Amino acid sequence: KSEDKYTLDGSFFDVLWPLILEENRCRIDSKAGEFFVPKQPFDQLKWHTFLSRVGYPSYITPHELRCCEAAKREEAEEEEAQRAANKEAEARQGPAQGDFLGHGSQAICPIDKKVDYLRRQQERRQKLAYDFANRRYPWTMQTPSHELGFEVTHEMEELFPDPRELHLLKCIHHHDCKLMLIDVGTDVDIEDCHRWIKFRPYIQMLALVRTPRMERSLQLMNVFHTLLVEESAENSWNDELSSSLRSGYHHAEKLQLLRSCGESFVYIFSSYRGICTCDAMKVLRRS
Repeated sequence: KSEDKYTLDGSFFDVLWPLILEENRCRIDSKAGEFFVPKQPFDQLKWHTFLSRVGYPSYITPHELRCCEAAKREEAEEEEAQRAANKEAEARQGPAQGDFLGHGSQAICPIDKKVDYLRRQQERRQKLAYDFANRRYPWTMQTPSHELGFEVTHEMEELFPDPRELHLLKCIHHHDCKLMLIDVGTDVDIEDCHRWIKFRPYIQMLALVRTPRMERSLQLMNVFHTLLVEESAENSWNDELSSSLRSGYHHAEKLQLLRSCGESFVYIFSSYRGICTCDAMKVLRRS
């Protein structure tokens, strides 16, 4: 034994320590269970929902408040269930109703509906017969797109980014033009003619050329009708344009590109002699 330390001998552990443990016994109440059941439910909705789905007692699945999306989803489910129920009912009643269809009062059709049906069928047959008798193309050939008409939509405007070309397209639609006469001058190259190809689905095109080489190049493109006209350097450019316009108009009538003399058409030409592009246009109609 020292001044600051005490040593317990063996008698303490053999006699006193068991008595201390006996008087301070720990009371632990527990009962066996398959899983842990908390005494206080969680406040978090997420875990509350989770515990309710896996089957914990005292945890009821929360009710979803009706909002726009929930209401739409519930209505869609109800409609789907109703359609399924109606389909099943029709499948069950179908064989039973088959014995009564076409017999008795159910087989009687109202006379006014029957007359309207027969009248529509007759009008349809008359229209088909008239269209077939007055067809401009063989019955095996589809009607060309330029004769079906068109509407200037936003998608079509994106195909014509040039304001002048878009203005030309709107003029074709507004005046219901069926023909485009393009006066291709001597100095106009083949590249300048490529920009007119995009108009082909909406209008017929007749190119007035002044050289056999240009005529052959346009014919190989299989887009333009062509007419070779002669040019005289002695004539003014205004006289040349008037002459080629007159020749092109008569040739279009010969090819039946114009149905009547009163139809409008577009005339594309160069403002001056010697320039390499067609920069002017006019909508004309013979009076």
